[in-house]
Amino acid sequence: MYLIVGLGNPGARYHNTRHNAGFFVIDKLAEFFKIESFEFEDNYLYAVIDHIDSQGRTDQVVLMKPLTFMNLSGKAVKEFYDRYEISMENILIVYDDVNIDLGVLRLRPNGSDGGQNGIKSVMYEMGTGEISRLRVGIKAGNEFEKLRAAEGFSLADFVLSDFDENEYETLAISIETAKKAVLNFIEHGIKDTMNRFNGNVSEKPTEDTQQKGSTDSENENNTN
Repeated sequence: MYLIVGLGNPGARYHNTRHNAGFFVIDKLAEFFKIESFEFEDNYLYAVIDHIDSQGRTDQVVLMKPLTFMNLSGKAVKEFYDRYEISMENILIVYDDVNIDLGVLRLRPNGSDGGQNGIKSVMYEMGTGEISRLRVGIKAGNEFEKLRAAEGFSLADFVLSDFDENEYETLAISIETAKKAVLNFIEHGIKDTMNRFNGNVSEKPTEDTQQKGSTDSENENNTN
């Protein structure tokens, strides 16, 4: 079984914000797997897919969106992990990173939280930093540095802001490429996926990884 977790904040207020890039990737994967709806648990939404890869191997893939708000994301991940005892190497956490430019992806098999409170919570609850992660850049390039230098700038306000209209095209390519990276992770693991997908999304492969898939089936302090 593989667990793919996209981090974000639930609710219409945060639906299109930069901090919800992880949710965007899960939605794109749900579209790929033709998932019509998610199952509901107290702390998360999830969908289970019986997935057949390009080698004909079958395994279950779980897509998850925590409902705990960003800062408590680890509670949902730990709850699911304890219930199903998934191998740690089969877990991938997808989330936004304000230190990376929009249009850039970064994958690692482990690491620090980098100041991102969602992965910080996951690492705390799981008791380890040895968790594969896919970071989706949301920084607005040079414009972000101007914003950061401005008086009264709030990083929390920035990550909870919507993307600008002129960023939509790059965002769409980034989310589509992140989807492909997740599919590659499921079939080939984190090291191969790092080699193929780390970097600017404009330089990544345009073809889909060969896949076959089928299905069986507010607290404001916690948002940044």
